[in-house]
Amino acid sequence: MHEQSPAPLSFCVLPSRLPGRELPEWIDHDDQEARDFFDNNTLFYDVFRASKPGSVFAVGPALQRPFRTFIKQANFRLDGAPAQVTEVSQSRRSCTLEFTSSVAAPSILEVEHPSISFTQAIVPSMIDKYAGTRALFTLSHNNELDWIRDWARLHVDMQGVESIVLFDNASTKYGVRDLLGVLGSVPGLKAFDVVSVPFQYGPTGSTREQISSRFLQFGVFEIARRRFLQQAKGVLNLDIDELAFSPPNLTVFDQLGMQKEGFLTLPGEWRYPKRGAALRHASHVMRAEPETETMYPKWCLDPQGPQKDKIWRTHGLKGLPEQISENFGFLHCRMISNHWHYDRAEFAARDLVTDPLAQRVLGDEAA
Repeated sequence: MHEQSPAPLSFCVLPSRLPGRELPEWIDHDDQEARDFFDNNTLFYDVFRASKPGSVFAVGPALQRPFRTFIKQANFRLDGAPAQVTEVSQSRRSCTLEFTSSVAAPSILEVEHPSISFTQAIVPSMIDKYAGTRALFTLSHNNELDWIRDWARLHVDMQGVESIVLFDNASTKYGVRDLLGVLGSVPGLKAFDVVSVPFQYGPTGSTREQISSRFLQFGVFEIARRRFLQQAKGVLNLDIDELAFSPPNLTVFDQLGMQKEGFLTLPGEWRYPKRGAALRHASHVMRAEPETETMYPKWCLDPQGPQKDKIWRTHGLKGLPEQISENFGFLHCRMISNHWHYDRAEFAARDLVTDPLAQRVLGDEAA
C-alpha cells in the first residue's frame, strides 16, 4: 500500500483570556493535576464538510454556558456567505454544530465575535473513502506499535476488517507516521487513516462526575461517525486491548447483517497472559478460575441501518436494549495496557486456566 499522509483535524482552541469552560464542582481547585486534565478552552476538535452540499459540521467538547454564550454572540460565514448555525448534539459530553449556507463546498469558516474574530479551515469529508467497507476504529494513547499491528492484523484475518481509522491521543512514544507505517504493513487492509487528536482526554476516575468530564471520547466518536464512517458497510469499535470473536467461518459483520436492529452487542471476557510470556495478544490464552469481574459490552453496527441517526456511545446506543447473539463477543486482554487508568499488574497473581476459546481466536500465534 502506498505511503499516505495523516488526516488532519481543523481544531480551535480559544485564548485563555476569554471565558473558559467551567471547572466541575467535584474538582478541587487546589488540585493542579486534576485541573490540568480538564479541557478548559477547546471550542472545536474538528470542522469538516458534511456529505450533503452546503453543510459543515463542527464537533467539540460540551459547550457549557460561556461557550454557548460565545456561539450565540458570534456571526458565521462560509466562504463569505452568511451561515446559519444549529446545534445537533445528542450528548452532554460533546457538542456538534451544523453550519449551512448557499456555498456547496466551502473551505473557510469565518467567526466574528465582539471579543475575537478568526477564520477556521474546513477539512474535507472522508465518507467516500470508507463507503461500503467493514470498518474498525479506536482511540489510542501510547500503546506499543507491536500491539497495534497485532490488533489490526487479527481483526483483518479473523473478522474481515477492510478499513481502520485510528485516532491517536497525543502519544509520546512515536509519531503519526510511525502509526501509518504500522497500518500500511497489514495485508488485506484496503483503507486506513491515522488522526492526531492533541487534546486532554479528561480526568481519570470512574465516578459519574469524573466520566462526564471526559469529553474527548464522545467527540472522537462523532467525528468518526460524521466525517469518516457514515456510509461504511459495518462499523466495529474496540480498544487496542480488545479482540472480537465469533464462531468459525462467521464474522461479527456477518452476524450484524442478520440483526433487524442493525446493531450487535459484543459482551466482553477477560483473558490473561501465560506467566512469563511476552505481553502480546497471542499470550492471552488464560482465564481466571473463577472470573468474578464483569465488564461493559462493545458493539458493531450498520451506520446506514435503523440506528443511522443515533450517536455512538462507548458501550451501546441510548435507548436500545442489548442485541446479543450467542458465541459473539470480545476478549479483553488484561495486560495489553500502559496502565493509564489503573495498575493492571495486581491481577497477575490470579488462579488461571488455559482457555480453548482464546486459543482458537489467536490460532497459530497462541501455540
